[in-house]
Amino acid sequence: MEDPTLLIHWLFSILTLIIIVVRLVWRKVAKQSFNLGDYLSMAACVCAMTRLGLIHVVLTWGTNNLSAAVRKTHVFTAIDIAHRTTGSKLSIANRVFYNSYLWLQKLVLLDVYRRLILNLRYEKVTIYSFLFVFFCTYAACQVTTFSECTPFRLYWQVLPDPGQCVKAQLQLIVVGVLNIVTDTMLLILPIPIVLTLKTPWQRKLKLYALFTLGIFIIAITCIRLPINANNKDSQISRTTWASIELLTAAIVVNAPTIYGMYNKRAQAKSSSRSQGTGAYDGRGTNNVSIAHRSRAHDDEDNETYSMGRIRKPMEGIIQTKEVIVSEFRDSERRGRGPYSNLPDDVENASSHGSQRGILKD
Repeated sequence: MEDPTLLIHWLFSILTLIIIVVRLVWRKVAKQSFNLGDYLSMAACVCAMTRLGLIHVVLTWGTNNLSAAVRKTHVFTAIDIAHRTTGSKLSIANRVFYNSYLWLQKLVLLDVYRRLILNLRYEKVTIYSFLFVFFCTYAACQVTTFSECTPFRLYWQVLPDPGQCVKAQLQLIVVGVLNIVTDTMLLILPIPIVLTLKTPWQRKLKLYALFTLGIFIIAITCIRLPINANNKDSQISRTTWASIELLTAAIVVNAPTIYGMYNKRAQAKSSSRSQGTGAYDGRGTNNVSIAHRSRAHDDEDNETYSMGRIRKPMEGIIQTKEVIVSEFRDSERRGRGPYSNLPDDVENASSHGSQRGILKD
């Protein structure tokens, strides 16, 4: 693949798909059911794959977006005109799928935050407000995509020059600005949740870093707007920055979920290692200490959004029971009372066992 833009397009698109597939496969490996965010990720995956094919043709065949200087020197053959006409049509179709990909990823992240604020008094108001804003901004982006050129055929007209509308500067600005606004909303939403957490500052810092990754999408959008405006005749510039934004969105949106599943797996392994211990004391006595722990918890969120269940403080009872079992050889018991050989640790076992109820506000 000689064209570096095509190479970047394929590389970033494949990395994007890999990130989404890792999320979905890990979900099934963990034997969890797909949730709403996973199904939205599947739809985003379809959009990314569709864009992959469309942009490959657009970059290979070209479009009708050419500068005046190029038009003066370029020789338009019948095949070239046919290719550029098709490329221009596919470029318009690509904008629909690309906008859909970005807004689907926003919905995936919103689904994560919905789980964090579940059962809080402002949950429904917040979610419905965000959904309304997302719907309006998405509709505005799609309407702008098809409303710059009049008549509509100018979008793919190669000769004569269709004019400035094919450069889609209004569409670029509208999508960019609305993308920044909605990403900023998602960036702010989890901050109050993390602030109210009763957890060590190290964990809070980790969560802040995880939930503020969206600032990179905002930064990329802010950078690409003036660059694409200064290179409005270049499909290469537009495609390259769109590919960067595509991958960044996949990383930002899927990082919390992948981290949550990884953290849950690590906690499960740690718990299984600490369930029981056995030791032989060298005197023919086997002392076995078994710790039984149970925690009342909410099974609604099978994802265990495993950052200390940060959507709300844990409520319930933690029970810890310590049972010490001692076995003695019959030869050691002969001629002695049934309790004369009980070791000190068994006699004091009742003082070690405990049952505590912990309620966190």
